[in-house]
Amino acid sequence: MPSARPTRASVLRAVAVTVITATIALAAACSDEDTVDTIPPPWPVRTTTPDGPPQPPTVTTKPAPTSTVTVAGTT
Repeated sequence: MPSARPTRASVLRAVAVTVITATIALAAACSDEDTVDTIPPPWPVRTTTPDGPPQPPTVTTKPAPTSTVTVAGTT
């Protein structure tokens, strides 16, 4: 009849299974992978007042520079 006392190998095996299971459970509990899309980030606080709808950029135009070139032999 086998002894009712656990052997050293079975105790080590039980401890190893417990440690591995606890490590996986702790990693799953600490993971934020499942909450990434469910909790949105807080809205930023507006620090300035709006300036109205967007406007097209303003372009300042200057007349093109003119030059006078005299070519010899032409009238």
